[in-house]
Amino acid sequence: MKKGKVDIIIPAYHAHETIEKTLCSIAIQTIAEDLQVIIVNDGDKSYKDAVDKFKKYFSIKEVVLKENSGPGKARQSGIEAGDGEFFTCIDADDTFAGTLALQTLRGCIQQNDVIKCVSSRFDQLTDNIRVQIPHTNDMVWMFGKIYRREWIEQNHIYMNDTRANEDTGFNTWVRLLCDNPNEQVVFVNDLTYYWHMKENSITRINDGQYGFDQCMCGWTDNMIWAIQNAKKSRPFSGAVIQQIATVMINLYFYHIETHARKPVFEKQNWEYTKKFYNTLYKKIEDDITDDVLSQLYSMAMMQKSQSGDLVGIIPYIGIKEFFDKLRTEAYNPDDIYSVWEEMPKELIENNIKCGVCKEGYTNRPGHIVELPQEVVQNK
Repeated sequence: MKKGKVDIIIPAYHAHETIEKTLCSIAIQTIAEDLQVIIVNDGDKSYKDAVDKFKKYFSIKEVVLKENSGPGKARQSGIEAGDGEFFTCIDADDTFAGTLALQTLRGCIQQNDVIKCVSSRFDQLTDNIRVQIPHTNDMVWMFGKIYRREWIEQNHIYMNDTRANEDTGFNTWVRLLCDNPNEQVVFVNDLTYYWHMKENSITRINDGQYGFDQCMCGWTDNMIWAIQNAKKSRPFSGAVIQQIATVMINLYFYHIETHARKPVFEKQNWEYTKKFYNTLYKKIEDDITDDVLSQLYSMAMMQKSQSGDLVGIIPYIGIKEFFDKLRTEAYNPDDIYSVWEEMPKELIENNIKCGVCKEGYTNRPGHIVELPQEVVQNK
């Protein structure tokens, strides 16, 4: 492990037109000599031209995956290919903010060995218009963060190969283990990252289908995955119990929003809500007092109000009725397959086109659907 060195992991798929902009933002960093860039070619055409063009500015190499596996597996492959004391990630169409971004991140994490991760502020750019977004201590995306490799490896923390919210799963696992004075996630309000938004990204195409479809499924699965992994080393952690309750409350808000805005996904998302309840929440429900639940509900409601997600929505069901329904309704994990069988074919095709699932719903056990030939050919 190279002391003081920072590995920069870039998952790349169809990014030949944007990656040089990303690499330029790395070349201007004040600590460029201490950086190693790892482009993970996620089953794409070679990025050798970009490697050759920038190798005189910093250490850079390409890791090639045989087939497209999604950003989670690509990032994990990049992490494993590195040997720096620290690592960070950047998307192949984003940029670091200014020349001091990585110096700032590295300087913060080097201050004290108890700091295992530093999270900083990042701003959104849409058509080159800067929009400030207050991502205070945001452990959702990989954006604007740096991690201590030794601690990550000692705790066997890794990114899974789901294609929706895999970054949230990784960061939730990190945060749940940083629940004591000797292991901490630190937030700094320095701008280090520009998130370049695209109107044709998978989160926006198809009338925002992703947000109510694969995003919700992936988020729920990743919360279960992260919490179960954290519990192995923190079986009696209050932070883990609080996280379970917080997720359950957010699933309530997700449920009423889906009901109001995208009811076509209500059955699917309800099955995932039941999955989380029966897998995790049901086991700790007696440990959550009404006062604690009320406090967590108020915090989640405040966040939802600030985001504007619930504007114009009158909940058709209250939180108490929501929990009563979960307690009394039977749960069978296989019921989700019947729900998927009823999905409109258009939604299945959309999933294939956007690539969140490798083959949309068709790669899920128990689901068989005949697709138009042109969709099959373009997968």
